[in-house]
Amino acid sequence: MVQRPTGEANLKAIGPSRRMIAAIFCLGLMPFAAAAQDANPQETQARYSDALFGDWGGVKSGLEDAGIKLKLDYVTETAWNVAGGLRAGADFTHQIGISGSVDWDRIAGIEGFSTNYVFVNRAGRNASKDYIGDPVIQAQEVYGAGFDMAIKLVYLYGEQKLLDGRLDLAAGRLAVGADYAASPLYCNFMTLTICGHPRALTSNQGFTDWPTASWGGRARYTPTEDTYVMLGIYESKPFPPGNRSGFDWSTTTATGVVVPLELAWSPSFGAEQLPGHYKVGAYFDDSYFPDNFHNTAGEPLTSSTLPPKKDQGRFAWWITADQMLLRNGPGDHNGLILLAAYAHNTPDNSLFEDFAWVGVLDKGFWADRPDDQFGFAVTYYKVSDSLNAIEKLQAVLNQPFSGGALGIQSDAYVLEANYAIAVLPSIAVQPELEYFVRPGAQSSVRDAFVVGLKTYMNF
Repeated sequence: MVQRPTGEANLKAIGPSRRMIAAIFCLGLMPFAAAAQDANPQETQARYSDALFGDWGGVKSGLEDAGIKLKLDYVTETAWNVAGGLRAGADFTHQIGISGSVDWDRIAGIEGFSTNYVFVNRAGRNASKDYIGDPVIQAQEVYGAGFDMAIKLVYLYGEQKLLDGRLDLAAGRLAVGADYAASPLYCNFMTLTICGHPRALTSNQGFTDWPTASWGGRARYTPTEDTYVMLGIYESKPFPPGNRSGFDWSTTTATGVVVPLELAWSPSFGAEQLPGHYKVGAYFDDSYFPDNFHNTAGEPLTSSTLPPKKDQGRFAWWITADQMLLRNGPGDHNGLILLAAYAHNTPDNSLFEDFAWVGVLDKGFWADRPDDQFGFAVTYYKVSDSLNAIEKLQAVLNQPFSGGALGIQSDAYVLEANYAIAVLPSIAVQPELEYFVRPGAQSSVRDAFVVGLKTYMNF
């Protein structure tokens, strides 16, 4: 989500951007506060108890009564490489997020129709690049596309519910990752292995994910309360640096279309109704992608200066699951939860071939602190055999490695342990321990031990 300021220059960059966004929204929305004056104060206080500044003096409730939901939050992620990697050092990254929806049924009588929006401000630096030497997995998941922009558009799309809500349609500027292989549990972790989706998927051009969007749409049908089937179609285009701000909506750089499909089952087990979520999905991107090993003559890339051969199509599939094993409270996340994910990509033109992740979250295990949460996860990934093979030839011939790698890439592990401290319902502070075995799947880079801190504030 966010990025790091180092030193005075970055601190100055953060301060004005926060003040600017706050001023724009507060000045523009203050007139709505009057609309909430007749609301029950106790009900309103309970309604916004998870926000640091509550109802903003009536602004939020006034907007919601008018059909507009608004949320402002702030995330920071600091990663300090203590040992191993390239060298010791720390980076900080942050994200300011403004999100919400507009209910057009309430505003204009269009039943079941809403629009959804997200804007972010990001700044900071990437510890994985600066200190760890990992070009594949980031120690801070919030570092990414659209940095150093005063404001970046993430999503803006319309949503229509039909058939008493069983059919949900969405279209506009959105991402495949907004709906597919997604879980609200994943970003309880700070590494980019799983937040917000299995990294093997989000590393691919067609599987757009926060904070990058594309033109597209999807249809989700819920035949029963605990199942759904979802089908979509999205444009496929190269990653930024092209559209860093999110406001370039042209299709001139599109290379094809992505068609994802997902089936899901969300059962509850036993007398305590322990919730689970099980999903299986796949997508096909019909774009042409450079081959990892062969040039246009069908020979190894190392044999000449000819460009890579173009392969049409990339296929990926995934399985994700989470299941509460023990209940510690009434909520869907109040308990001991086991999580797992697996993803596989077309090996000839993908970075990752196989990706597996397993973790646990335990919220409410400490009765005196029911909102605290412990997390632990282990990730294993393997780069494509074709990429490994060409890098071995590049090493023999003393040529630069593909994709900016620092050595021959094979496979790797990433471990993460964290403890989220609920300071207030609106503030969480999460100390982190991360360990990278063969960072970036490179045996030439020392295993890295990282200490981190993630914070979250909902205003």
